[in-house]
Amino acid sequence: MVVNNEINKLLIDLGLTAYEARAYLALLLRQPATAYEIAKESGIPTSKVYETVSRLLEKGIIQTISEGHGRGQQYGALNAEDFVNAKQEETLQKAERLGNLLKTLGNSGDSNLIWRLNSEDGIYNKAKQLIRQAKDHLLISLWRDELIVLDESLEAALERGVKIALVHFGIPEKKIGATFHHPVEKTLHQEKGGRGLTLVTDSRLVLMATFFDQGGIEGAWSRNHTFVTVAEDYVKHDVYITKVTSIMGEDLKRIFGEEYQELRDVFKPVDKPSD
Repeated sequence: MVVNNEINKLLIDLGLTAYEARAYLALLLRQPATAYEIAKESGIPTSKVYETVSRLLEKGIIQTISEGHGRGQQYGALNAEDFVNAKQEETLQKAERLGNLLKTLGNSGDSNLIWRLNSEDGIYNKAKQLIRQAKDHLLISLWRDELIVLDESLEAALERGVKIALVHFGIPEKKIGATFHHPVEKTLHQEKGGRGLTLVTDSRLVLMATFFDQGGIEGAWSRNHTFVTVAEDYVKHDVYITKVTSIMGEDLKRIFGEEYQELRDVFKPVDKPSD
């Protein structure tokens, strides 16, 4: 079964052996169960199942249950939520410990590097990470597709007291923090050939990505101060524009065109309208 194969792989990624993963999943699907029943359900050789059960007991992932109906010793497993919560806490503690130890080495690496992101999952995972790291404020510009993916992470940041300024290309279906509707999303979409994502965390970290309509993805993240500053100014500039157009939109369209094309023509100087 494809789903079970993916679950097994993720369990192994979280530190279980192949047999431990299969035993835990078998017990989760059918509990309580004896070691023999676990072996039968999971396909683990009976010569290995008792050793596997013993390791799972030591890790606190399963526990013994009173014998019943002459079936011998039975076992029960942590439910899915408790297992995931325990692994999250374990991973967090290990990461914090590792971080403290790495800092003692005295070489923090080159903070000016720009790191490429070449997949949609890679971009979204890094964006969620940067949002979780935010302590004071976030500047972000995105489209509907990206907001759907990052919605929960942004809401969680708001609950932590993080200030958010969000520029949304297209009419936003919901508001998160200070949300601004960018007025020329169609023009920008045509110019770029796709959607863009820009995220700046606490004026320290930046992620930028483009999702092209014809296929292909380009993205990068960095602590590089110049890269951060350029991205931050880009989002702030869009906020300024949306504030002005929300109040003076009709007048600006009369002067610069329905899609503000005259405004966006950076090579054309401004002609003051006649009175």
